[in-house]
Amino acid sequence: MIVIGHKDGSIEKTSAVRFTQKTKGLLTHTVIGGEFAVGSDIENIAFKTLLGSCVAIMFFDKVKKIKAMNHFLLPTTNNTNDDMKYGLYSVEAMLNEMYKLGCSKNNMVAKISGGADIMQLNMSSLSIGHRNVEFAKDFCKSEGFKLISEHTRGEHGRLILLADEFQTFIKVTQKTETDSKIASEEQSLQKEITKAPVIKEYVGGVDLFGSEKEAEPEMEIDLF
Repeated sequence: MIVIGHKDGSIEKTSAVRFTQKTKGLLTHTVIGGEFAVGSDIENIAFKTLLGSCVAIMFFDKVKKIKAMNHFLLPTTNNTNDDMKYGLYSVEAMLNEMYKLGCSKNNMVAKISGGADIMQLNMSSLSIGHRNVEFAKDFCKSEGFKLISEHTRGEHGRLILLADEFQTFIKVTQKTETDSKIASEEQSLQKEITKAPVIKEYVGGVDLFGSEKEAEPEMEIDLF
């Protein structure tokens, strides 16, 4: 069973047999912006997402062998509506589904990726990417999750593949049309981010993901 959190806040539980897309030979579910996915390694379903200034927080229970990935667009909001595009609601909803499956915080580790400055703003501290990354770090630290690696910031988008045993594969886009497409979708978000409260910054995390490689422009294509 794979648990999918949708943009409208609804939760779907679906059989692994539904997934037919393959990436690196692995059956794959694509996590789009404002959604999350949770699943056991027993299902052999990998999770994939394409990030610009957005961030993915990934968790893994080392005992239950259950992994999770979200894709949030903004860190938090004063709006009380449940909306998966905000990191705070998204990560809490995702963790609740993991706990329902028997996961324990004591057995869980985290990774984060994304937060690129796609629009290359001069004031990086005001960029969506910067604030999304700081929210993700701050959440993991304050909630006691060990952050074992991160691959964040920069000026290009990233394609992330999360496989069994918490293996993570990354390709960084180098194609102008890809980043331009991502930037056009994020320009409207930059206006909205100024309405969200400022997230406290802290220093932490080391890039353990390895070298950056070029990716093709379309998410639907097997880029690995």
